[in-house]
Amino acid sequence: MTEKSWTEIQALAVKAATGAAVPPAQALAFGAMATRHLADGGPEAPLSEALSDSGTIVDLAHQIEAVIETASISEQPVRVSEQNSGRRALLISWLASLPCQAETNATSAEIRVRLSLTDPSARTRPARVHIGTALFDQMQDLAARTYVPDSDASRSTGAGAGLMDLD
Repeated sequence: MTEKSWTEIQALAVKAATGAAVPPAQALAFGAMATRHLADGGPEAPLSEALSDSGTIVDLAHQIEAVIETASISEQPVRVSEQNSGRRALLISWLASLPCQAETNATSAEIRVRLSLTDPSARTRPARVHIGTALFDQMQDLAARTYVPDSDASRSTGAGAGLMDLD
């Protein structure tokens, strides 16, 4: 178990999702959700599984978008059916990471959601977030896929800081 800042974990989760071939918008939302999930003490296995199958992240993002769309046209609670407990935990964390107020009630197969799209979330961010070594290593390995290889060719096309002579 290691401890990192909120920003470090969020940036790493975004890079890991990008390395897992998740589109940029969904990777950014996944980063916010993953950090909230870990900060709230959520299980790490669903995060690891989602990073191993990028389609899961995209599917979850689409489910959240559908909830937000439905909540924008109705004041009734939105019902989300999800049999898989890991995915259900990630959906709850994703809703908790939204910038608006979100109330969730979960059962073994369903989440009832009430979003207040006009009221900001009152959730606070802890200074430090705990993350297991295995998940941290998996995220770092996936993030490394986004790095440009170190070579003269890559440097000649603008990669890296390079050497600068400012005299």
